[in-house]
Amino acid sequence: MAKRANGEGNIRKRQDGKWLVTFPTGLYKENGKREYIYRYCSTQAEAKEALIKLQMEKGLGINQMAGKVKTGDWVEHWIEDLKATKLAPATLTSYRNNFRLHIRPVIGEIPLQKLETYHVQRMLNNIKGASYSTFVKNYNVIHGALEKAVELGMIVRNPCKGVAFPADDRHEMRVLTPEEQQAFVKALEGEYYRPLFLLYLYSGLRLGEGLALRWTDIDLQNKRIRVNKKVIVFHDFSQHSAKVRVENKCKTKSSNRTVVITPGLVSVLAEHKAAMMKQARQEGEIWTDDRLAFVNIRGNMIYARNLQHVLERICKKAGIEGATMHTLRHSYATRCFEAGVDIKAISEQLGHLNVKTTYNIYVHLLQDTKVKEIEKLGEIDKLLA
Repeated sequence: MAKRANGEGNIRKRQDGKWLVTFPTGLYKENGKREYIYRYCSTQAEAKEALIKLQMEKGLGINQMAGKVKTGDWVEHWIEDLKATKLAPATLTSYRNNFRLHIRPVIGEIPLQKLETYHVQRMLNNIKGASYSTFVKNYNVIHGALEKAVELGMIVRNPCKGVAFPADDRHEMRVLTPEEQQAFVKALEGEYYRPLFLLYLYSGLRLGEGLALRWTDIDLQNKRIRVNKKVIVFHDFSQHSAKVRVENKCKTKSSNRTVVITPGLVSVLAEHKAAMMKQARQEGEIWTDDRLAFVNIRGNMIYARNLQHVLERICKKAGIEGATMHTLRHSYATRCFEAGVDIKAISEQLGHLNVKTTYNIYVHLLQDTKVKEIEKLGEIDKLLA
């Protein structure tokens, strides 16, 4: 008999005279070993027939072991064993939370092979107060897990295909007007986090990037900031705790960059550094530029959520509504466009993957600029008279 290829299964005669059919499921156990289907037959002919049947079912995309697998168990396995090491901590936390809160409670007990499109649609539609973004995040989790199940032959078709999406309710990004920006800067006077908020407003750094900066990353003499890490929130579900820590990598490859800053921001940062050095001397500490550039009032790493609360208080004082930390980044980009800065330079400053990303986000600003530029042809237009 010709040797079978890996994955086709095999037949062997046992010492008790029975024939054993062994067929791989395509799955792996927790110890890393392959998982198999076993069939016990009285004769070699029956064993051959059983093996052929299993091979045919595999060819049709049917995996018999999947009938014993519940949807919730499979999605959890996909997240924890197949995706966890590939995802950024914040993304992994989002996957886990969406699975725990929305996916498992509704469709977790449904056998994987019996899951239908209407089950997935019902689960997504029943997420209370769900925005378009929340809908998409949950869809991405369940779709990814089921797509892997199709790939492994556990199910024939991904039940996510055919799911109807709600209307996109995402609002246009919030940007401070020049007048609001002026009011915001004025409201920062006397605030502990004034230097940090001005950093975001005049550099376009992402929230986690600014919190991770050390003085070794800030070159005041050459007006440069080296961005190569970010602060993340690490969730330990076993301990029901969340801690902040610095991760020595950014969101994407393009996020690792050097940001050029203005002389005005250099002055703010120089003053802030001098104040920190003075405090260190008063407390008898030895100063090194390796310390964090921005800390909370207790000298510890800043929680992003706490900073957002401070921002809300300051915006209220300035009479500004609807602003978030990301608003400061968008406002920086907007001022750059208004000043006529080249889009490629803006894209590099923001750490976007490419200019197309920048264009897609700020296309409305480019259109406004285009209109203003064309209006300059008004003088030439007089020649038509």
